[in-house]
Amino acid sequence: MPHRTIESVLFDTSFLLNDSPDVDTIIKILHKDRVSCYISRTIQSELENLYYVGRISRQKYHKGLARCRKARASLLDSGRNFLQGSMTRECTESMTQEHGTAPGDVRSDCSILTSSLYHYIDLILSEDFHFTSKHTDKVVDSVIDMTCDRFDKLCDSDIILLDKDGFLAAYRNGQVDLEVVKALKQDVRNDSKVLNNKPH
Repeated sequence: MPHRTIESVLFDTSFLLNDSPDVDTIIKILHKDRVSCYISRTIQSELENLYYVGRISRQKYHKGLARCRKARASLLDSGRNFLQGSMTRECTESMTQEHGTAPGDVRSDCSILTSSLYHYIDLILSEDFHFTSKHTDKVVDSVIDMTCDRFDKLCDSDIILLDKDGFLAAYRNGQVDLEVVKALKQDVRNDSKVLNNKPH
C-alpha cells in the first residue's frame, strides 16, 4: 500500500483547542518521531482573538499555547507575497464552489492552507471539516493546478489533511498510509451540522 513520509505538520486552531487527550497523545508521537511542527500567523491570531473576545476561556487558551510549546511548534514565516496572495484567492474561489460557503467564511482557512502549501508542509491536523472533507482535497488540487504554470515551485506540492482520529488510524512510524486516508475522507459540505467543530 502507498505510504507518505511525514516530516512537517501544521496544527490548526481547532486541533489545538480540542478537549480530547488524543491531541496530547499525537503531540507526543510527533515529538518522538522528530516531526517538525508549526503554526501559522493566522492560527496565532485566531487563538488570541478567540481568547480576547471571550469565545474561549483563559484555561483553554493557555492549554492551546502549552500544546504548541510541547510540540516545539515554530511559527511559519509571515512574509506575504504575490504568490501566497494569488494562491489564497484561488483557494477562496475553489472553496466557495466546493463547499458552498461565502468567501468570508473560508478566508482564514485558505490563508492557513495556502501558507502550508507554500512552505511545503506535509500534513495539516484540524478538526474543521473545511480542511478534512474530501471536497477540500479538490480545493488543494485546484489551487495547485491554477497556480503551477505561473509558479513552478508549486508543481510538486501536495498536502494531507486529517483530523485526530484520521491521524491515529493512518499514521505509523513517521508515515501515513494513503489508502487509509482515502477511505476516511467524508463527503461533507458546508451544510453539515456535525463536523464543523472550529470556533467562529
